[in-house]
Amino acid sequence: MRLYLDSADRDDLAPLLDTGLFTGVTTNPLILQRGGVRLAQVPELVRWLLDRGTAEVFVQTTGSEVDDLVAEAHELRRLSDRLVVKIPATVAGLSATRRLADQDVPVLVTAVYHAQQAITAAAAGARWIAPYLGRMTEQGRDGHGQIAQMQQILAGTGTEVLAASLRAADDVRRLALAGVAAVTVGAPVARALLAEPLTDAAVADFDRAVAALV
Repeated sequence: MRLYLDSADRDDLAPLLDTGLFTGVTTNPLILQRGGVRLAQVPELVRWLLDRGTAEVFVQTTGSEVDDLVAEAHELRRLSDRLVVKIPATVAGLSATRRLADQDVPVLVTAVYHAQQAITAAAAGARWIAPYLGRMTEQGRDGHGQIAQMQQILAGTGTEVLAASLRAADDVRRLALAGVAAVTVGAPVARALLAEPLTDAAVADFDRAVAALV
């Protein structure tokens, strides 16, 4: 499983990226707003991330019409060939995704809430889909069940699941067991993934033993 960070906050991102464990960074307009990044500052953020060795950066379009989405996607791709364009799973978004896929532009179809949307995203030639686990669950849907179905539907299609809106580190474990290719997590969940009290206790025991051996 590949791990991504869902943040635009440099203070959160820097130490986590320095671990070398996270493949890339995903953003959307809400994440940019929380990180204090305005649209005009997105190119600077992308450069900063790429300079830190980030393999992939995901940036979302803001338009609503097909032609606008396609034009914006090409504009974003001029920033880097390591940038993946995110487009919401609307009718216009899927139509734009189909056009962009035919032009070899990698697209992640985002804001996915139902397994049937995996079918249309694959038909559109999306490289990824981003189902919103936490938001599905909060709306009374079986988020983990829906994503497991998406994983089955997409097997062998060339479209992969990049699960988003994870609320806890244990969600990562459950998704990995379901065969999900990738997840993107906020900084709190990322830090929780890296924490294990029993490991810390064992290391403290090792340190005490080392001190006694000197």
